[in-house]
Amino acid sequence: MIELHKKVRQYLAAIGQRGGLVGRRELTKSHARQMVAIREAKRAALIESRQALATARSQIAQAS
Repeated sequence: MIELHKKVRQYLAAIGQRGGLVGRRELTKSHARQMVAIREAKRAALIESRQALATARSQIAQAS
C-alpha cells in the first residue's frame, strides 16, 4: 500500500513537472522591447489625458 502511494506521488510529480516546463514561454528581446514601448505609450497617453482634463477644468473655472 505504501509502495502504491509512493508510485502515485512520483507519477503526479512527473506530470506536474512536465506541465510546468511546457507552460513556460521564452521572451525574445524584440518582443520585450515591444512590450516596453507599449507600456511607455500607455503611460504617456494617460499623462496627456490628465493634463488635457486639468486644462479643460481650469478653462471652465475661469469662464464661470
